[in-house]
Amino acid sequence: MISSELLTDLLAPVGEGHIEPMAQARLQALVDAVPVALMEFRLQHGRLLLLAANAAARRMPGLGAVRNPGADACEVFDLLAGTPLMDQLQGVARVGAPLECRQVVREPGRLLLAWDLSARRVTSDCIVVTVRDATEAETLRAALAASERALEEVRRELREQTEVFNTMESLARTGHWRRIEDPGETVLLWSPGLCDIAGFEQQEWVDPERAVSGILPEDRHVFDKARMPGAGLDVEYRWRRPDGEVRWMRSRVQRTLPRDGVQVVMGVVQDVTDEHRAAEQLREQLLFIQRIASRIPGFIYEYRLHADGGTSVQYISDAVRDFMGVEPSQVTADHGVLMLRVLPEDLPQVQRSAITSVRRLVPWQCEYRVRMPDGSVRWHMTNAIPHREPDGSVVSHGFTMDITDRKRAEQEIERLAFFDALTGLPNRRLLLDRLQRSIAACQRTKNLGALLFIDLDNFKDLN
Repeated sequence: MISSELLTDLLAPVGEGHIEPMAQARLQALVDAVPVALMEFRLQHGRLLLLAANAAARRMPGLGAVRNPGADACEVFDLLAGTPLMDQLQGVARVGAPLECRQVVREPGRLLLAWDLSARRVTSDCIVVTVRDATEAETLRAALAASERALEEVRRELREQTEVFNTMESLARTGHWRRIEDPGETVLLWSPGLCDIAGFEQQEWVDPERAVSGILPEDRHVFDKARMPGAGLDVEYRWRRPDGEVRWMRSRVQRTLPRDGVQVVMGVVQDVTDEHRAAEQLREQLLFIQRIASRIPGFIYEYRLHADGGTSVQYISDAVRDFMGVEPSQVTADHGVLMLRVLPEDLPQVQRSAITSVRRLVPWQCEYRVRMPDGSVRWHMTNAIPHREPDGSVVSHGFTMDITDRKRAEQEIERLAFFDALTGLPNRRLLLDRLQRSIAACQRTKNLGALLFIDLDNFKDLN
C-alpha cells in the first residue's frame, strides 16, 4: 500500500520534492500504473486547486481540466459542480474528516457517470482524491432496483388479485381445489372459499380422507362417479359441515393431461343450498296450486301479452284436459289449440273481448260455446284479471268453468216463464216482454209501431 505522504510526493510536480529525479520518475511510473484515478488538491484562498493527477485520472471520462495543474476542483469535477461535493471536499481539507461517497449523474434515459469517490487529508492544506468508475455496478444496482420494484409490483398485483378472487369466492359461495398426483406422493390443495363453505378452518393443505369426510354416505357414489376419468359434468351432493348443518354442493371435476409423470385434477365447488331451498319452496307452491286447481270446477291459467306483441300461456292447470279435451303441454306450447275448440260463431266475440281486456287493463268475462272431441257442445265462462308487469308485458290470471247446466236451467226457466207448458205456445208474459222491447225500440229509433189483437171466443175452454 502506498502511504499518503508518498502519494503527495509522487503527485507533486518535478522540482518541488526532495526525491531524486530518477526515483521520482520511477515512482511516478508506478503511480501511473495504478488503475484508480488519483488527484491531489490544495486549499488556497478558499478554493481547491489541482496539484497533480496520475495517468488513470487523465484517462477517466468525465474529469474536466484534470490535465491542467492549478485548475479549480469545480473545473475538474465539472459534471458535479452544482452538487454538494465541492463543499464536502473543502470540508475534508479544513476539518480532516475523510469522505467516502458514490456520485451518480443521470439524464433522462441515460447514465452519465457513476463514481466511487474517496478523499483524505494528507497535509494541513492538501487532500488526495481517488475516483473509481462504478458505472457497471451502478447499472447493475439500478437494474436490480428496477427488478425489485417490478417484483414488488407483481407481488402487489398478485395480492390484490388473490384478495379479489377470495372475495368473489366468498360472495359466490364458491371454492376450488387441486389434487397433484405423482409417483411419489399426492398433494391436495383447498382455496379459502372452499374451506369456508365446507366449514373447515382455512388451510391450504387438506388430507384426502378429510376432504370427502363430509359427503353424506348416500351421495358418495355420485361424487366418486364424477372423479372417474373422462367425467366433467356438474354433480350435486350433500355435505355435512362439522357443526352438523347439511348443505347442497355442486361440483365440476376436470383432469389435465399428465406432464412429466404428474397428473393434476381440479375441481370447482359451489354451495347451492339456497337454490335447492328455493326450488323446493317452488315445488311445494306448485303442488299446492295443483291440489287447489284439481278441486275446483274448472281450470286456471296464466296468459301473457309480451311487450313485443307476442302471447303465451305459461301455466294452465291439468283440468283443461277434461274441460277442453287438450293436454296442458299442448296449450303451453301453442295456446291456439284452445281457440280451435270455440264455435266459429262465438270466436269473434271471445277474441274481441279478450283484446279489449288486456289493452284497457279491465277485468275480462266472456261466455261462449266449445265443441268437445266427442262432438258435444258445452258452455264455458271465463273470468280474468289483467295487470301490467315492470317489463311492459300484461299478465292475466284467469279461471274458466263449465256453465252448461246453468245455461240449460236458464233456458228451462225461460221456457216455463214465457211458454205454455201444455201447448208450447208463447204466453202472456212473453207477449208483454216482446211488447216492452218493441216500444223501447220505437222510442229509440223514432219509428211507429202497431199492435194487432185477435180474440178467440171460449179459447180458455178449448185450451
